Amino acid sequence: MAKLSGKPGKSSGSLSGDGKFEQEFYMTNSEVAILFRELAQEIEAGGRVEATTSGWSLGVNPIPPIKLEIEYDPRKRKLEIQVKLKEIP
Repeated sequence: MAKLSGKPGKSSGSLSGDGKFEQEFYMTNSEVAILFRELAQEIEAGGRVEATTSGWSLGVNPIPPIKLEIEYDPRKRKLEIQVKLKEIP
């Protein structure tokens, strides 16, 4: 279980129902590194991958291939890395 720490930011949607839910977090370098290590361990082990906070827990049993998206904006000097874990319904 990967614990999300840091300061919560904007969120949209709801955890209840069928709609999409999004939550931003602002974390230190150390907090992000810990989160990535926890996620990596869960992905390597196979089975369920979960992200949790004190208020909620979300998870999936991802199937390969896992999709990774990289986006770079040189004007803003911003690198975005997105990992998409998809589960068969």
